[in-house]
Amino acid sequence: MKLQMKLIIAFIIIVLLMGISQSVFLQSRIRATFQDYLDQHTYNFMVRMELMLEQYYEETGSWKNVQQLYFSSDSSNGNGHGMMMRGMGMNMSMSSDDILLVDLNGLVIADSSGTRIGSAGKDLSGKKVDLIVNGEKKGTLVLYQHKLKDLEIEFIHSSNTTILISGLLAALTAAIFSLFIAGKISKPLKILMTGIKQIASGEKAKEISISATGEFYELGEAFNDMARKLERNEEIRRTLVADVAHELRTPLSILQGKLESIQEGVINPSEEIILELTDEVYRLNRLVRDLQQLSLAEAGKLPLNIQPIDIYLLIERICNHLQWLADEKEIVLQYDKIPTEYFLQIDADRMTQVIVNLVGNALRHTPPQGMVEISAQPRANSFIIQVANTGQGIPEDVLPHIFDRFYKRDTSRTRDESGTGLGLSIAKGFVEAHGGFITVESETNKGTIFTIKLPLLN
Repeated sequence: MKLQMKLIIAFIIIVLLMGISQSVFLQSRIRATFQDYLDQHTYNFMVRMELMLEQYYEETGSWKNVQQLYFSSDSSNGNGHGMMMRGMGMNMSMSSDDILLVDLNGLVIADSSGTRIGSAGKDLSGKKVDLIVNGEKKGTLVLYQHKLKDLEIEFIHSSNTTILISGLLAALTAAIFSLFIAGKISKPLKILMTGIKQIASGEKAKEISISATGEFYELGEAFNDMARKLERNEEIRRTLVADVAHELRTPLSILQGKLESIQEGVINPSEEIILELTDEVYRLNRLVRDLQQLSLAEAGKLPLNIQPIDIYLLIERICNHLQWLADEKEIVLQYDKIPTEYFLQIDADRMTQVIVNLVGNALRHTPPQGMVEISAQPRANSFIIQVANTGQGIPEDVLPHIFDRFYKRDTSRTRDESGTGLGLSIAKGFVEAHGGFITVESETNKGTIFTIKLPLLN
């Protein structure tokens, strides 16, 4: 069942339930109101009847002619009681209750309905009032109540009919109104479903436009953002596959060509040839290892051997190992030589690979007579390591891609010099695996600064 139909049915059900609940509530309130009215009317009537009957007995000394004078609505004698009783009899007929007078022997001697005179009145149910004259009981006034009178039943029936008709009209109105509301709600969802189906079918999803405001607009913007990210991830995936294939193709082609030449006897398997083949195998092995480490780092599953490491001593050792490259290119390699110890909770091997990569890149891209400087210092709740070099810097259009896989800004360099193009990607993954991040700043013809920010772990 579609959302639009569900909304229509929901609106109609809500209206009908409201109508039913109103009918039940009103019926109970009508009954209670009528009963309150009857109780009040009955109380006043009983009080008046009690006073008149006690006065009548006190004047006459008996109940003779009490039926004709006080309990018959057609009495026409001239003493004034008949007119009063006709008015009271009319009230009694409206309430559909019977008023009876029972003597001391338990016999009914007067009855407003005229049907129980002479019968036993001890077992009659209803409100009873003893008639006391000069301190002695002379009889009992009984109000015998029937069920709800016809007027009340008719009123309740009329109310239920009105509620039913109004409920049906309200349900029809709700159905028409829900068509409009459901259309407004389902239209953005239909647009969204079209985009989702395009993505599910492998098509390039176009950005959707939802004119509605509020949550639907935010949902549309979130979908567009997701579609852009999926498209970008797909482009990265295709580029990654192409780059991996390209990087693997060269060493494999060399290995295949040399081995086939050896098999055909074109070249001899000399020590030099075997070393060349071994280098290509090492290159393949390094590429596979780098890809594996990068994948683990990006998936958050890179194993780390966290230990307290003296960071200044670690940087000093790295610089000492790379000093030969700086001397060869006549570059000043400068770093903080602090005699004090400062221990960080890090994986020494992973962080060594990160710093070696950054310092090595800085040395390769620094011209002779230039400078590479490594600084490290704690700040607040983090530890900052910076690798800066002088030189041409990184072009502005290259900076956003500097940490991308297989990205090589200098395509003119030889394969042996350029590596796999995974160094900075791996460095970024290793730093993030430690809970930190790495950034780069560069200015043309001035130099570049790579900044590593590591959290201080207890």
